[in-house]
Amino acid sequence: MNQHEFDKLLERYLAGECNSEEERLIWQWQENMLKNTRVTLNPEEKEAIRKRLWNRIYNNTIGVVEEEYHSSKGRMLKLLKWGVAAMLVIGLVNGVLYFNKNELKTIALAAKTEESTDIEIRNTSDTDSDIKLEDGTVVKLKSNSSISYPKHFGTRFRHVYLKGEAFFNVKRNPHAPFMVHTGDLVTEVLGTSFNIKSYDNVSDIEVSVTSGRVSVYEASENAGRKKNGVILTPNQKVTFDKASRKIMTGIVEKPIVLLPATTHVDFTFEDTVLPQVLQKLKNVYGIEIILENQELEHCVITADLNDLPLATQLELICRTINARFEQRGTSYFVSGEGCR
Repeated sequence: MNQHEFDKLLERYLAGECNSEEERLIWQWQENMLKNTRVTLNPEEKEAIRKRLWNRIYNNTIGVVEEEYHSSKGRMLKLLKWGVAAMLVIGLVNGVLYFNKNELKTIALAAKTEESTDIEIRNTSDTDSDIKLEDGTVVKLKSNSSISYPKHFGTRFRHVYLKGEAFFNVKRNPHAPFMVHTGDLVTEVLGTSFNIKSYDNVSDIEVSVTSGRVSVYEASENAGRKKNGVILTPNQKVTFDKASRKIMTGIVEKPIVLLPATTHVDFTFEDTVLPQVLQKLKNVYGIEIILENQELEHCVITADLNDLPLATQLELICRTINARFEQRGTSYFVSGEGCR
């Protein structure tokens, strides 16, 4: 990407017109700028400086542009100011590289003071704490966890920051994705329910989905341009290893029925061929179940599998036909010698 292309990318970012991939490139760039500073800053100080710089950029560019845009000359002023905005971004962030340690510490302290307008909630009790955000999203914050978010969300994105564990029931807004930041991992949705577990003293981050679809990806300078992420659907989970930076997909420990609560599900089978049995399980739980041996297609099942978790249902089915099952990623695989 040459300088002209990068300037155009900054213009789109400041205008709120970037897609997820382009926004990630901007954040990777500013991460690298702070990473290459000549003095040592701890993560908390870097985060404070980063937020203050971007706030200043907004207040001196977009904030001014929005006021003038409504005037007859606003559109021309807007075009002129985008070039200034791009230079301001580079100037502000590059300027960090030449501050001495004391100056940077002062900036970090001032930035933390500026951030006092953000809301931070810590749950130090032994029970879950229910939090309702201004957009209608409900967060069930687990014990020994904390969440921070702005008093007012932006029009393009809804950013929150989590340490620990929480269950999110996100209010749908197709114009403003809801983004949960947990270290170097970002969970992005429009409207759905999911759980995130990210404790500082644990080696990995886990995201599991209850409803809807969730995009989970790494967002740091180490991610590079190649996207490191997955799309999760209900009853699926992803585990991100902080050390190896590997994302591993899987199935939640206790898959839930995805059909409406008013729908009666009957798991009673009478001389039913195995493919039909597995198809019903797939329809109910939304999890792919694959037969590895075609000979198993002729097996028939007679069983009452009501009120049993999915893993137990599969275990009983396999015992009946002398087969076995295993989980690989977000699917189950059934194999065996077949039925005569």
